[in-house]
Amino acid sequence: MTAERTNAPFGFEPSREFRAFHTFLAAARNHRMGPLYEQTHADYRRAGGNGGNGGSAKDVLGVIDNQPSYQLYAWAMRHLQQFKYDHADFGVVPAIGARKSYLRQRLRDLSDEGIGTGELTLDPDLDLPDYFTMTDFHQHPGGVAGNPLAGLAYEMSRAIRFKPGADSNDLYRNIFSYLPADRDYRRMLDWGTSFGAGVRTWLEAHPGTEAHGVDLSEPCLRLAYVRARERNMTAQWRQQDVEHLSYPDGTFDVALFAFMLHEFPAARFPALFKEAARVLSERGVFVGFELAYVAGSAFQNTLQDQEGWLNDEPFMPACFKSDFQTLFREAGFSKVTIRRFDQMADNVTHSSPDIPKRQTWNIYVAEK
Repeated sequence: MTAERTNAPFGFEPSREFRAFHTFLAAARNHRMGPLYEQTHADYRRAGGNGGNGGSAKDVLGVIDNQPSYQLYAWAMRHLQQFKYDHADFGVVPAIGARKSYLRQRLRDLSDEGIGTGELTLDPDLDLPDYFTMTDFHQHPGGVAGNPLAGLAYEMSRAIRFKPGADSNDLYRNIFSYLPADRDYRRMLDWGTSFGAGVRTWLEAHPGTEAHGVDLSEPCLRLAYVRARERNMTAQWRQQDVEHLSYPDGTFDVALFAFMLHEFPAARFPALFKEAARVLSERGVFVGFELAYVAGSAFQNTLQDQEGWLNDEPFMPACFKSDFQTLFREAGFSKVTIRRFDQMADNVTHSSPDIPKRQTWNIYVAEK
């Protein structure tokens, strides 16, 4: 790793070897999502599986569980992610750990400036929910709160999932494009902001508006503040539980989320959505993306559930089975629109239309 410069953005420049290793992992993931997924489906059909025509997860697993193609697919799902984070020479966590003393102190020095101005508000006494502290979401070691540099590790992990030069924040631009055009969005809330990419992308498109990001993770919020200040952006960062927000009723015109729902136990949805509705104004909008089942494909639905277990996303299967139309309406939203969104969901094209898409997303627009 090359040395940091105090006038450079916080972090460090990965070595050529680090980048090459993660380019290899990306190619291996694409092989898993493409040819290996197709081979698993072909073996499933040859063994008597009925494809997308009904069936149950138990039926599908009964066919594929002993197939070498699925075993390799599942192994790759689990271990390629572990290699990304934990490989002794080129994993994200060891790379950061090699200079953790400097990075920890530098992040604290930079982010403490925000505490002094009130832009960054941390709560050391916040009671973090068990589902958050006990889950290493997407195999992130210790989750995103257990280490002072967890936010940096998460940011790096996300960045290396994309091709060089690709803008991962196009995700948020797509979300914004679904907002109803007949209203004024002066105050926005990023509901589970992580390291603040949604807030920054919002401010690029909506300069002069007021943006807030809330999250449970102190390490992510410290990094979010630093990244915003590097771009001369001002936002409000708050360490809060989105189920118990401190904002008054009707504070925001829009609340944004991105792939947050599958990281909550489904039993929390009623309280979470009711709280989101409470802090939105009379014509406020709750909008975001989430992974979803491919309708009518027991094969894809089963593999999607299994990826939840394999990738330490234990709440994913129950999330996909939830009736969000009803949940949003019962929380206080008068109009709920749920659309399938495939443009960014899967960068692998399958060789036959008979093969179900490996993955799809839904976009949710809930209006008060």
